Amino acid sequence: MVNLFRLLGLPDPSGVQRAQPKSKVKSVDPGPQADDRFHDLGEDMWSERTGRIVPRPDRKVVYLKPDNLHRLPLEGAERSLLGGDMLLVDLDSLTHMPSQQDVCRRNVQSISDRIGYPVFSLNDSDTLLMIAGSRMRVDTDRHNLGMAIWGQLPDSEV
Repeated sequence: MVNLFRLLGLPDPSGVQRAQPKSKVKSVDPGPQADDRFHDLGEDMWSERTGRIVPRPDRKVVYLKPDNLHRLPLEGAERSLLGGDMLLVDLDSLTHMPSQQDVCRRNVQSISDRIGYPVFSLNDSDTLLMIAGSRMRVDTDRHNLGMAIWGQLPDSEV
């Protein structure tokens, strides 16, 4: 008579439990072992393969502060913004010079007016300014100075 359980590849419930052969001692080292069937993603082969698949980022965040003469180095800023870079301007070092802060703000605003991108103030004192580059979106309806306005969010997200 044919054992149906054995035919289907199932353990026979009526059979005597056989002792499982002892597995070899595992190492306490959490790293990959020689007989692992897993891929070690830290190997150079995987980073090279990923580098070929994933394109290199082509946009960046440009952070500007006034130089020693309290001027902003804005040459090339329009080209960076049109290329998709984000421009952050930090005028905090000019808090003791409000007139020079205003000059720097006007320079940033003139670049914004020429290319048609808005300037956002990221703090209450208007010393941290941001211009988002091309192909960037800024959510001005649900966020104020980088913080979500909780009254405008649906109840399920709060």
